[in-house]
Amino acid sequence: MENTQKPRILITNDDGVNSENIHALACALSPFGEVFVFAPETEQSGVGHAFTLRHSLRVKQVDCPKDYKAYSVSGTPADATKFALGHFAPGGFDVCFSGVNVGENSGVASLYSGTVAGAREAALWGVPAVSLSLSLGGESLMPAVLDFSARVVRERMYESFGPSVFWNVNFPKGTPETFKGFKATKMALGMFTDHYKPTNGEWQLDGEKLWNENPADSDDFLLNAGYATITPHRVDQTDFESLEVIDKMLLAAY
Repeated sequence: MENTQKPRILITNDDGVNSENIHALACALSPFGEVFVFAPETEQSGVGHAFTLRHSLRVKQVDCPKDYKAYSVSGTPADATKFALGHFAPGGFDVCFSGVNVGENSGVASLYSGTVAGAREAALWGVPAVSLSLSLGGESLMPAVLDFSARVVRERMYESFGPSVFWNVNFPKGTPETFKGFKATKMALGMFTDHYKPTNGEWQLDGEKLWNENPADSDDFLLNAGYATITPHRVDQTDFESLEVIDKMLLAAY
């Protein structure tokens, strides 16, 4: 029998609860499910998977349209997701979206991203999740981001996610006319050209990606070529090939 019950949808981000993008996403998904926004009360870009442990959180309901509810959390994206799933509605969400972030989070940027961490935290709780990021210079593709998100819910794509798997989805810069469509692809591993510049006796991090030095089948390369990239990530970071190597080392040593 077909499941006709509307899904419960959790939305978070790292740009803060007042971000226009998070409310645009909530409005776009409200017709297809029961939407709850839990997001940091301030911008939290680049905090990775940090969470609050040594002091308490403030959680406040904020004004928003009547078709969904929104709450600010005085912490990180991981805090917001953790509170929503662990306290507000444990086990009570069908899917989580994190974003829509201002700026891409492809390749190794996903390791630093608070947006991606919001989705990863949901996957830790067994909830299928999607991280959404829109490259700077691609603002006119926001309707495509919202349409994609609505399809994930409407067609229940999230039900096909594997255990503890989440999608990292990035949209390119450009216009609807230059947008080339979607590619399922792997994560690029090329690092930034990180360096520190001296400024008034302090040090400021700077650097950029070398987009085309990544493999042609990776998210960084394809995103830079005008595609929206879908990269499935998993919580389990075990390198199974290394397990055999370590076992052999242990047998030889002990």
